Amino acid sequence: MYHTVVMTCGVSLLQKTNVFGKRKEDLLHKLRISEGDFHQLLNKHAVSQEVDKAISKWIEELSLHFKEAKANPNDVSAEYSMMYELQKRGKLGKHPRVELILTNTVGGKITERLLSCLFAEHFGATVGCAYVSIDVTETKRMTRTLGEYMQTVAEKLSQGEPSSTCFAPIGGYKVMTSLGYIVGSFLGYPTAYLHENSQVMHEIPPVPIHLDDRFVQQHTDLLRRCQRDAVSLDELSYEEKQIISAYSSIFQQEEGYVYLTAFGQFLCEHEKYKHLFETKYLATKQVIKMMEQDRKFVVDQLKELVRKLKHDGGIIFDLQHEKEYGKLDQRKVKFQLYKSHTGKVFRLAYQYDEKEDVLFANYLWLKHDEYERDTNAGIGLYEQYGEFEDITNVIVEKK
Repeated sequence: MYHTVVMTCGVSLLQKTNVFGKRKEDLLHKLRISEGDFHQLLNKHAVSQEVDKAISKWIEELSLHFKEAKANPNDVSAEYSMMYELQKRGKLGKHPRVELILTNTVGGKITERLLSCLFAEHFGATVGCAYVSIDVTETKRMTRTLGEYMQTVAEKLSQGEPSSTCFAPIGGYKVMTSLGYIVGSFLGYPTAYLHENSQVMHEIPPVPIHLDDRFVQQHTDLLRRCQRDAVSLDELSYEEKQIISAYSSIFQQEEGYVYLTAFGQFLCEHEKYKHLFETKYLATKQVIKMMEQDRKFVVDQLKELVRKLKHDGGIIFDLQHEKEYGKLDQRKVKFQLYKSHTGKVFRLAYQYDEKEDVLFANYLWLKHDEYERDTNAGIGLYEQYGEFEDITNVIVEKK
């Protein structure tokens, strides 16, 4: 009996032959766009408030057709068919927890809203979700984002047990299915697959994937270097080159450089080894005191800052927000200013040592008026605000 279901999701809900896809014309009319423009919209990461309202209105109207979906369970989506098949076989718990993994796009958000409503109403499910950003425009960036996707899968699977968890990587990019199976096997979870044409479900047992712990411990330095950036093969010793050649599942070579594969990225982020690779977080007493106001929010934002610094190449303008302030004497600025976009105020004066992978959190603001007053005077930006203390354990352990 499955009490937890983890599945990756695509946009098969919107196919013309499916129950809700047949009503897509209503959405196109609300949005005043063509079919071609709609396909481009599905891949966007953000939309205007007007577009979002139109989508929400359409989804609200679709609730009138939920009965039709229940009467035609194989004409809804791949994800719905999987839930229906599990229930039909008597394998689905009475009130299952369903974790959806979706791409961080408009299409992913439409799918999440619809499936959440359907699963709650038709299967008595409690639905959670996680969005992943997968960049397929450049090889190295794609590898990093796929590594993050694999880690997300691992986190969702680890919330349950292999015997009571159904893992179904059936939607999204095809690579999400293959890499999802690797994560499932690494953690000992079977993988469920549904052949849509015949509606036959297959359960594939995990293939044993074992990596000697001593390998990770002995080669932490090499793994860390390749995790941060592409490393020239000319900079490596003969022994390191031999290791890279022997472990092609972890190291990827391209045009004289080497970096981690998606599995290698996942390995470094995995709970079992993350203490060897985790970023070191140092903070002043001011930051530590401010954390007490909303610890989870602050911890999440610190992690998001590090993610952007590592994986977005440090080129996002919000990482250097201090440059927007004309009143600042840029010659005196010693700390950069990070501005997040969450709907809640989070501004941090920081430094990041890329070589040592250390974040120095110097001064934190959670209120906008205090932030503007202090920033105009250079507080937190011109000078170090006290001694730094190691808060890495607080960041790592906070779920």
